[in-house]
Amino acid sequence: MDSYKNKRPLDYYNELEKKEIEIYNEMYFDCENICNIDNIKLDDIFNRKTIKFEDFDYNLPQNIFLLKPYKGKVIIGRKIRSILRIENKINAINCSMITAPMLLGFLKKRNLKNRKITIEYYPFNNEEKKFIFNEIKVNRKIDIYYPYKYKDYYTKKEEVSPIEGWSFNPEKKEYLGYGEAHFRKFTSIFLKKMNKNYEIVYDPACSTGEFLSDYKKDFPMSHTIGHDLSKEMIDYAKDYVDESLCCNAINSPLADNYVDLMFLRFLNSEVVSTKMAYKIFKVLVSKVKKNGLIICFGHTPVLIRKEMFQKYGLIPIICNGYDDKYDAIFQFYVFEVK
Repeated sequence: MDSYKNKRPLDYYNELEKKEIEIYNEMYFDCENICNIDNIKLDDIFNRKTIKFEDFDYNLPQNIFLLKPYKGKVIIGRKIRSILRIENKINAINCSMITAPMLLGFLKKRNLKNRKITIEYYPFNNEEKKFIFNEIKVNRKIDIYYPYKYKDYYTKKEEVSPIEGWSFNPEKKEYLGYGEAHFRKFTSIFLKKMNKNYEIVYDPACSTGEFLSDYKKDFPMSHTIGHDLSKEMIDYAKDYVDESLCCNAINSPLADNYVDLMFLRFLNSEVVSTKMAYKIFKVLVSKVKKNGLIICFGHTPVLIRKEMFQKYGLIPIICNGYDDKYDAIFQFYVFEVK
């Protein structure tokens, strides 16, 4: 994969996207045009010459992901320009979905030093990428982990949303809708299979409220509660949820052991800092009843690791979701509260 060499930040839509188009053209392939193979030979892969690529934490380091476990190994991958961006359905270069061309190979080692990320891996060919992805996409236990976070070049701090929350405008609403269509679809499929009645459903950062509205269409007996930091968002969302309130999630007024199902769609990169994500989660986890569910995902990488969810006594049910339209997987954590 072609490395970044810039010593200063690149302009997002001119220089950075131009670089991402080059990477897309290098890595993309149409799976329909790739031959099917019956198996892979691990020894052949590990006998290959390794490949290195570099990035910096002020470019798009959040595009680097790990998939594990696969045959006891760790797969390294790197997102490429999203089809949603190509179709002008989102304003970001990348989205939450991972496809076969994004797999690079088996990880040998990785390092972050002086803001430079160095990855070394044993490369897959395209036939192996297709085969491995077809195995992974039916395994809901494969964990998707994003080890690197974007940090501002000058402050060296993680990017977060405005203190007053996101403002509402029609264009942003459309982008948010397109960017989470696969989440809404998979949520419906998954929860229908669970075949349980989740009466009190809570989204502490409900945005437009349309996610909860879609949920209620499938589960009309539920009572949906939507909170958000942004007054503009809540003014819009109040018509889409049963109960709404403008408040910071860390100050949620809901009683402990009150919620049957909680969606966490904001403990993510570029929304809150990692430190704040853990502080907020510590408050919110107590809101969910015993045997209730916590579902965590988002447009950008989830900041809380699977292992940390488990330290709070949560039992993982699945770690990823799948969308057949785009033949893509994405982070989608479902935990049961014990």
